[in-house]
Amino acid sequence: MKRRDWLLGVGGAAAAGLAGGAGDPPAEGPTGAAGHRCSADFEPASALWLSFDHGHENLTAGLVAALRGHVPLRFVVRDAASEAAARALLAARGLGDVARDFVHEPLTTFFLRDLAVFTRGPGGEPGVVDLRWSQYGVAQWCSRRHADRGIAQRCAADADRSREGFDVAFARRIGARLHRSALALEGGAFETNGRGVVLANAELLASRNPGVERAALQRMLLALPGIRKVVWLPGGLAEDPLLRATITGDYVAWGAGGHTDEFVRFADPRTVLLAWPDDADAAAHPVRRLTRQRMERNLAVLQRERDTDGRAFTVLKVPMPGIVQRRVFLSAVPDDERSRQWSAEHFPPQEGRRQGQPLMEVAVASYLNFVVANGVVVLPDFVPHGTRADRQQRVQRLFERAFPGRGIRFVDAISAHWVGGGPHCATLNQP
Repeated sequence: MKRRDWLLGVGGAAAAGLAGGAGDPPAEGPTGAAGHRCSADFEPASALWLSFDHGHENLTAGLVAALRGHVPLRFVVRDAASEAAARALLAARGLGDVARDFVHEPLTTFFLRDLAVFTRGPGGEPGVVDLRWSQYGVAQWCSRRHADRGIAQRCAADADRSREGFDVAFARRIGARLHRSALALEGGAFETNGRGVVLANAELLASRNPGVERAALQRMLLALPGIRKVVWLPGGLAEDPLLRATITGDYVAWGAGGHTDEFVRFADPRTVLLAWPDDADAAAHPVRRLTRQRMERNLAVLQRERDTDGRAFTVLKVPMPGIVQRRVFLSAVPDDERSRQWSAEHFPPQEGRRQGQPLMEVAVASYLNFVVANGVVVLPDFVPHGTRADRQQRVQRLFERAFPGRGIRFVDAISAHWVGGGPHCATLNQP
């Protein structure tokens, strides 16, 4: 199911569709039980999970082509029809040999990363953190959109909450230990070095857990398996607002509200990659100017923070791709194809948006939404969408230094970037 469905609160499997028998409880345990810890993406992976959805076929095929031979690939899809479509796609692209291991789970979605966070036991046994599902902070989005509290509450009540049960069902499926948490968060906003440090976007955590104070959020993060230190960062990309929203002026975007996998990632336990707009882009484009200001604030935090051993982080500035944008026209109908699913109803009344108004939609485009799996790093390819080849070559050289010994591959992920995603969002590393 695409993110537009989540935003509009349609579709979604019922909780009755959970995998496993009715009396078959997951392998639960207290948080951190049995020596588990939240693992880092750059650690060796025993498998990499993908899903499938129509509209993202090119991304799925590109990921499979780039990843096969480096890590076992497993698929979790909604049903038999989704499996058949995925198998047909891969066979047509000459990748049929990969389509062997499929799991059916009605609660799954294409952006699999957001539905689960893996842990690793001392013997390599898997665990899954049971985080609360907020549908990307839709309650906060509704509050911003509707000044009337009653209308905002009805807006939030229409959200599809069924995916609250995915991580429990998934843990059952793979025989993983389950770690309960009261924290609302998606996997795309959870970035750890695997050695006890987690990078947290303060703005995003507040939107997912409205009314919860920073101290309480910190306690919940520190209660996750193996987490001993929280590095609080002020905010994410300007291009990545909370769901469908105005960035500035007539520039709008459809984002996740500041996922860390769009702007800050670990390359190893002490090396942090930070998205960084070039000076010329920041001077020329108002959205990039806002992002540059945000990243400067994040850089200041990272430069003064230390890891759990008291050592400074090495911060590498990763150039951002050229801005990716397109003209859209607001419709009176929220899901009108002519408007590319943009409607005046998506904005607060005080913004004065009107039917037929032209706006400039900006894609959530960043090289930080990469996948790392054993011997390869797969980055989004922005050259087909206007980025200069020499800029992408700079990025490739930087990643070759940050991930020595790994091959660097690029895949076109534009279908995901328009809805706040990317290659990392569409995959899930199992340690």
